[in-house]
Amino acid sequence: MSYVPRIPARVDEQGQLRPADPVAWRAYLARQKGRDVWVTVRRQQHTRSMSANAYYWGVVVDSIAGYIGESSEETHEALKARFLPARHVELLDGKTLDMPASTRLLSVEEFAAYIDHVKAWAAQWLGLSIPEPGQVETL
Repeated sequence: MSYVPRIPARVDEQGQLRPADPVAWRAYLARQKGRDVWVTVRRQQHTRSMSANAYYWGVVVDSIAGYIGESSEETHEALKARFLPARHVELLDGKTLDMPASTRLLSVEEFAAYIDHVKAWAAQWLGLSIPEPGQVETL
């Protein structure tokens, strides 16, 4: 399995990229000598909390899975397919590969909106009332 390091940086007032760890940045670039590469710049986003993730899997997904008689994983996949757009990944040869949606890539705000949509759908279409995070206790 290969991975791509994520190197935090700041773009200064002159528009120059300033890596937080310049030594690691230069070392990674040195390993790419002579290769064509993709460079992606993305604003840093806060990832969802462990408690939000636990609420999603332990309350939202489990409630719906129990109601419809499917596994949590199958229910999660069905919810992603229904409420999240597929991702389109551009390959180095210019072709596009369609990938399944991922909750992992959602910002904190996007993940909260996703959960709200899922809960509203469950209430409307299944008649299922899913409790709010403050209304449940983790064991």
